[in-house]
Amino acid sequence: MPFNASPSYVTTGELGDILGVQAWRIARLFELGVLSEPQRIGGRRLIPKSMIPTMVMVDALRVRGWLPQTAEATR
Repeated sequence: MPFNASPSYVTTGELGDILGVQAWRIARLFELGVLSEPQRIGGRRLIPKSMIPTMVMVDALRVRGWLPQTAEATR
């Protein structure tokens, strides 16, 4: 049975799909301490959707060359 996060949260995999990057790259930002760890349920990160448009996450991906400079979080 697939894991379904609350509508106000996304998992690293869902966020990867939204931003067009591999999920491991998003997970790495948390592991390196670039972003503070979100709440976890069943071992999965529940990333608040409010964190996406703040550009902190997007900028961190761009600095590492993991996201093109023109990509935008649209969801």
